[in-house]
Amino acid sequence: METLNNCPFDPAIESNRLVLNYIKNLHAHDCVSETLIKSLKPCGDVQLFSPETYRYLTASTQGIIFGFAVDMDTIAFRLNKRMKEIALQTGAKALPQCGEDWVNLWPPRGDWPSVDYEFWALKTYLNIRESVGLA
Repeated sequence: METLNNCPFDPAIESNRLVLNYIKNLHAHDCVSETLIKSLKPCGDVQLFSPETYRYLTASTQGIIFGFAVDMDTIAFRLNKRMKEIALQTGAKALPQCGEDWVNLWPPRGDWPSVDYEFWALKTYLNIRESVGLA
């Protein structure tokens, strides 16, 4: 999986525009970008995009953004309603600025189990693939 220089998602899609409006001026620290990239390894057709070094990092498939990393403490995924409820019950924070189906799975807390980013990445990836009739 490599980070593309050209935007791989469609900015005309409403859900993508909401995310872009939220992240357009944000930067991503190495640790959150690396965690996002590592979590996507079990997924198939994923495109990563960062407009320049240390800017936000997005993950998309079929032209739809389904994950991103920004700042030092945000790894966010777009989940279906059922999985979002589970994520919120297990410590995720809602991210309504990006749409009703987004959650921030960071930061880890010392008294909570570690977040299984690969699990959440795969759930959100499959959700997008199913929504376009590919899974």
